[in-house]
Amino acid sequence: MFRFIFVCYNHGAGGEKLSVQISKNAKCNTLKYDVMDKRTWSYDYFNKLFLKPYDKNWKDKCDTTAKSELIHVVPSHYSPSTLREVFPDEFYVVINYPKTAGGVCTLKGSTYEKVWCTKHNNLHQKLGYWRVNTNREITRDIMKQLNQELTNGEIQCLINDMSISENNIRTLFNQNFYDVPEKLNYTDAENIITIEYEALQTRHELLEKVNERI
Repeated sequence: MFRFIFVCYNHGAGGEKLSVQISKNAKCNTLKYDVMDKRTWSYDYFNKLFLKPYDKNWKDKCDTTAKSELIHVVPSHYSPSTLREVFPDEFYVVINYPKTAGGVCTLKGSTYEKVWCTKHNNLHQKLGYWRVNTNREITRDIMKQLNQELTNGEIQCLINDMSISENNIRTLFNQNFYDVPEKLNYTDAENIITIEYEALQTRHELLEKVNERI
C-alpha cells in the first residue's frame, strides 16, 4: 500500500480542496482543514512544506518515516519528478496547468479572488500564511500589523516591504502568477493520475479513478 498520495498542482488550481476530497477515502487519513472565505486551507503531514517556495534543502526537512495504516494525502506545488527523488514509489495526482487561454484567464481570476482577496480567520492562520510564503522573521511590528484585518494580498505587501495599496497588490500578484517555476503537464502513467485544469468541474470522475487505484 502507498504511504502518501501527493496532489501536485500549480498555485491557485484548487489542489487543497481536491486533497481533502481524496483524503475522505476509507484508506486515507482524512485531512484536517479550515475554510477561509472561499479557500480551503489544509493541514498535511509535512506541515505545508511542499506548498512553500522551493527549498533546495527540502530533502533534509521531510520526515520519510511515516507510520500509519492509512495513506497520508499531501498537497504539493512540487512536481512528481522532483518528489520522486525521495518518494519514488508513492501515488501522484496531478492537476495540469491550463492548456487554453480561457483556462489561464480563469485560473488567474480564481487565484486572485480566492487567495489574494480572502482573509484568514485568526492570527494563528495569518502567521501560518506568512511562514508558508517567506522565511522572513516575524518582528514585533509585523506581529502588530498581522493582528489587524488583512487580506492575503495585503500580507504579501508586508512580506515585500511595500505599502498596502491596490496597485501594489496587483503588481505583486502578477509577478507571482506568471513566475511559475514549472507549469505541470503530465499524462496518466503508473502511479500517476492526471486531470486537466479545464476539467476540474468533473472531478468526481477523477476521485473514482483514484479510489480504484489505491
